[in-house]
Amino acid sequence: MSKKYDVIIIGAGNGGLGAAATCAKAGLSTLLLEKHNIPGGSASSFVRGRFEFEPSLHELAGIGNPEDPGSIDETFKRFGADVDWISHNSTFRLVVPAKDGDKDTFINENGVEVTVDARMPAGFEDFANKLEELVPGSYDSCMAAFDLGTRMYSAFDKLEKPLEIPSILKEVPDFMRITGHTLNEVLDALGMPKKAQDIFSTYWCYMGVPGSIFDFLYYSIVIHSYVKAGTGIPKLRSHEMSLAIDKVIRDNGGEIWYNSEVTKVIMKNGKPAGVVVNGEKEIYGSHFICNSHPNITWSELFDEMQVPKKQLKMLNARKIACSLTTVYLGMNKTKEELGIKDYSVFIAPDSDSDKQFDACQHLFNGFCIINCLNEINPNGSPEGTSQLFLTTMSFGDELKDVKPEEYKKFKTKVAKNMIETCEKALNISITPYIEEIEIALPPTFCRYLNTPYGTPYGYMLEKWDSLIPRTIQFEQDQPFDNFIFCGASQERGDGYGCAYYSGEKAAKLTIKAIKGGK
Repeated sequence: MSKKYDVIIIGAGNGGLGAAATCAKAGLSTLLLEKHNIPGGSASSFVRGRFEFEPSLHELAGIGNPEDPGSIDETFKRFGADVDWISHNSTFRLVVPAKDGDKDTFINENGVEVTVDARMPAGFEDFANKLEELVPGSYDSCMAAFDLGTRMYSAFDKLEKPLEIPSILKEVPDFMRITGHTLNEVLDALGMPKKAQDIFSTYWCYMGVPGSIFDFLYYSIVIHSYVKAGTGIPKLRSHEMSLAIDKVIRDNGGEIWYNSEVTKVIMKNGKPAGVVVNGEKEIYGSHFICNSHPNITWSELFDEMQVPKKQLKMLNARKIACSLTTVYLGMNKTKEELGIKDYSVFIAPDSDSDKQFDACQHLFNGFCIINCLNEINPNGSPEGTSQLFLTTMSFGDELKDVKPEEYKKFKTKVAKNMIETCEKALNISITPYIEEIEIALPPTFCRYLNTPYGTPYGYMLEKWDSLIPRTIQFEQDQPFDNFIFCGASQERGDGYGCAYYSGEKAAKLTIKAIKGGK
């Protein structure tokens, strides 16, 4: 008789890796199944010519420092995984080029006429001082937002422990008053000037929802993580994180099978009992954690009649989040020769996050994030070179009318548009110095991540389906008592830290179920 595992984990993305490491360390017999030949999902790398590229990671918040470790560093310490972090004492630069008819424009350091050019430092006080310099009269409201965010951050950690909810209301009496209000509503209530709000809201795109939808509680957690201690990345690309957790799983007796795609979930007595791997091998377990997108899971791994009605209602109610397009560039010039001075620059057609969101309903949108790896890791590319990656977002099936024979020409057009957006906004020259280029449109991410439209974000965090209701309903929203989802489709949405958290949470619930609360 074949071995029956305590827990089988479907997918070795960040969430699945976190779940497997937590289960294996708890002594459960753990099997992690992954269809690709490497771990990590988006947390991997690929090589073109003499350049090694990072598929998706822009920057990590929550690395912290040895004196004050951040949430990411603490997570990896809990896993027992060793990663060599590189930190960067900055947050972002927001550049909004001027359009015809714009008022209050000026010429920035790059010689470009703009309405906004904000290079924001790390540290709450420094960030607020810079915002005051850019928008006089914004310091007090900015510090008030950070103070409120810090208290929200503290209270949120207790939200999943029902017995501690009374203490939340006592220690942070305005928690319930803030919960359910959008980012725009709270910043308005704090009296933050509109231009300052636009700068403060720059990170909206990391979760794919604008200020009129993004609830303040969650955004305050996001910006708190970035501003408190700056950003960072692993020295050896995000694959360093994946391999470190792979080692933890194996060192604690867990098994990982690569090139092993789960093609079917075996049901017995109305709930999962096993899985079919690569269409032929049956593996059995008592509990399951799924790092696959729910839409794909239900449509490909289950028969239609096996899908719980509540899950169908959830799928129909939720909106698929945005998709990404990324252009990876290996440059034969250094960043200094190119005139690049920042790690992360957000280039937007308008300063307002809602107008940015509206523009991103289509691919040719004037919105682009340009990252320069060498700004944070000088040795990130061969000597005398630099590495850039440009990212924009879109919603839905933007390529539905593109014929297969036109695809290559179309994606080249998209890449050219994104490159020209960056060249014009920063007054730099990129095109003549490109040595290597790779273009990933939504179909590329769809093929690799196996998600609807290639989204890495799961579902949109809408007002009715935001952080608080998802967190409170998490266990009730799981389909079976032995089957739990994890990853970007769950309560915290996209983000490496969010994915590791969701995997760890799913594992803890599984451990509790197996060990009877011990």
